Parts: sequence; structure tokens; C-alpha cells
Amino acid sequence: MHPTFQVADIGGEQSVRVAVIPFEQANQRRFLAVAIPTFGTNRVLDTFGRIVLILFPISLLLTAGISMIYVGRSLAPITDLTRHAASMAKRVTQSQGFWEPLPVTTPHDELGQLAETFNDLFRGVDSAVRQLRQFVTDASHELRTPIAVLHGETELLLSKPRTAEEYQKTLAVFDDELKKLTRMVEGLFTLSIADAGQLHVETEPLYINEVLEEACALVSSRGKRKGIAILRQLDQELPYTGDEAFLHQLFLIFLDNAIKYSPDRSAIHVTLEQFDGAVRVRFQDHGIGISAEHLPFIFERFYRAAPSAAGDSQSGGLGLAIAQAIARAHDGAIECTSRVGVGSIFTVILPLPPRGEIYATEPSKQKSIIG
Repeated sequence: MHPTFQVADIGGEQSVRVAVIPFEQANQRRFLAVAIPTFGTNRVLDTFGRIVLILFPISLLLTAGISMIYVGRSLAPITDLTRHAASMAKRVTQSQGFWEPLPVTTPHDELGQLAETFNDLFRGVDSAVRQLRQFVTDASHELRTPIAVLHGETELLLSKPRTAEEYQKTLAVFDDELKKLTRMVEGLFTLSIADAGQLHVETEPLYINEVLEEACALVSSRGKRKGIAILRQLDQELPYTGDEAFLHQLFLIFLDNAIKYSPDRSAIHVTLEQFDGAVRVRFQDHGIGISAEHLPFIFERFYRAAPSAAGDSQSGGLGLAIAQAIARAHDGAIECTSRVGVGSIFTVILPLPPRGEIYATEPSKQKSIIG
């Protein structure tokens, strides 16, 4: 015998929940019935059902609203990326607007890292675009002068018949301006190769003191015309592995500038030494010097620290930029110290390769260099 539970109607819409518990008393089976009305329970269930019907759509609306807020916040960096990409595209194509970095509020999550990556990309693109525009502006300005000279001389020459001597003088002007244009175009080509990372040097064993001596001998006649003496200390033989043609051009750039900006009857000191695993070539002049505010920019293309300078006779205002590209191609660097009215000192620092690499060459090459 087990207790049973039932729901019974007692008339009308009222019902009770009955629990019938069987038991025995004096060998007679008896039943204990306990009843409780279900009105209160049904009322609670009805109330709960109405509450659920009201809260369910409200909870759906709240969930949708909260989801929209969080999704909007999570997609905001992507929206900013899209807007900045469009701004950068307009800046590149139409020269409009100013680029601003993306705000990175959470740098450690994926979107924060993506924003930082885009910032680096935009920064690099913006810098490259500004440099390219400045370079094109400077190059067009520099090319304008020799072209204008050639145009003017041509018009003057064709304005009326000339003597043979006048034709010869005009052709000499043409030759000089064409040489300037050639040097400038060659310099631009060298720098464009260096910018693309394709300025490859031919590593061959050489004595750097001999290359420097040849460069000094080549410009000595130019210095003599101004009474400038080239005092050099090149007694030490220093074997090196590098590109002889590029190193020769590198030394000529500094020697030519030193002669150009030095006063008449002065001296240029050229020294060569080995220090701390590197070759240091120092060019010291007693020229007009460079002021401190110009020093950070002297290796930029077409930049001239001296307003009175007519140009770089070696490469049309590109000399120091080319020198820096050649030094970097040899894993080297260039240092400059200068004082206005005192002079300048340019130091070319070229790291020495391991000693075994200097002499690791074919016997014929080694013989031709030493002998």
C-alpha cells in the first residue's frame, strides 16, 4: 500500500489536491485523506505565465539592443580602418586631406594589433608619398635650370648668323650643361636603384689607401687652380673587400665638395686609419662650414646648406645622397661635424670584413692587386 495523489473537482471551477495515505488500525484498513485547494497554486502559475509572456519579448529587445551596442563597438575599429584607408587613397591620388593615426584602445587583442599594423602601413605610405612629391619637385626645379640655359642659348644662337668663334663658345656652354644633366640623371638612377635595395656592390679585394690616393690625384689639378693643397696621410696599407668603382666615386664626392667650398690657398686634410674593426677615412676642409640647423638634412637629395652654392658639380645636388647610399651598400656610415666659418669634417666609416675574407680570392686577382 502506497500513498496516492490526485486532483479532484469539488464543483464549479474549484478543485483540490488530495493525498490519500492508507494505514491499518486494529486489523482494519483505513485511509487518511488530506486535501488542499489548488486556487492559490493556480493563481501563482497564472501570474507567473503572464509575467513570462511580458518579460520574454522585453528580454529579446534588451538582448538585441545590447548585442547591437557591443557589435557596433567591436566593428568600430574596422569602420575606422575603412575610413582611414579611403582617406589615404584620396591623399595619394588627389593630394587631399591629412592622415591621422588610428586610435588603439586595446592594443593586445586582434583588432588592436590590426589597427597598429595599419598605422605602420599608413605611416610608411604617407612618408613615401611626401618624399616622392618632394623629390619630384626638387628634381624638376634642378632640371629646369640647365634646360632653360640650353633653351636660351639656342634661341640666341638662332636669332642671327654667328661667327665660328661664337658657335664654338655656345657649343661649349651646351657641352657643360649637358654634362650637368648627364650627371644628374646618372645620380637619380643610382639613387633609384639604392631605394629599391638593388644597389649591389662587387666585392673584390683591394687596398683602400690606393683607391683613395687615386681619387686625390684625380682632383689635385682642380685644387691647384684654387691654390688648394691636398694633404694626405695614406702611408698605411689597408686591405679591404668592396666595390672599387663605388668607393672611388664616394671619395671623389667628398674631395670635390671640399675643393668647391674651401677658400683659395687653403688646405684639405685626408687621413686614413683603422680603428675598432673599421676603416675610417676623414676629409677635413677649412671652408664655409655648415650651420647646426642644416646638418640633419645635408644627406637629403637636392638639399643645399649653403644658399650661395650653385650646385653640386659631381651629381647636380645629389652628391651626399649618393655617398650615403654607397656607404650603406658597404654596411658603412658617414659622420659629419662642422662649424660655420671654420670648416667641415666628413668621416666615412667602413667596417672591415673578417681577415680571411679579404684574402680569399683567386691567385690572379690577388696578384694584380698586390703587384
